[in-house]
Amino acid sequence: NAGKTSLLNSLTRAGAKVGDYEFTTLEPNLGVYYKYVLADIPGLIEGASEGKGLGFKFLKHIKRTSCLVHLISAEEDNYYEVYKLIREEMGKFDPELLDKREMVIISKTDLIDSEILNTKIKEFTKLSKINPLTLTLFDNLSVKNIGDEIIKFLQK
Repeated sequence: NAGKTSLLNSLTRAGAKVGDYEFTTLEPNLGVYYKYVLADIPGLIEGASEGKGLGFKFLKHIKRTSCLVHLISAEEDNYYEVYKLIREEMGKFDPELLDKREMVIISKTDLIDSEILNTKIKEFTKLSKINPLTLTLFDNLSVKNIGDEIIKFLQK
């Protein structure tokens, strides 16, 4: 529930179903952003690597991607723990998934106090060695900036 589908729709006009509840996305959604195919893959939960929920199905889709863009909601208590859980599930399923290039976006930043957000981002960066980008889908400039960063990332 981090806004993955909403971001895909904003960048590609995919028209995929969105909802304000967990597990709205049960199948990958695809959209074309410039010449790149973006896949909105449903979120992973703890135990996905052991088949919990639709974990195997989602993880198999991740195997087909060339790189990953993780979205973590700013509402989460600990960004690093969410990121670590996703990586653990991927690694348990297939250690090669951990070798994929990746970027991290903290989404829904309009829902959290900026000082708290900055503190959480600093902690995440310290633990992960990744400097996440931030996004609010309610600001067109924020969406454009993320789109530009995704293109730069994909062109590397």
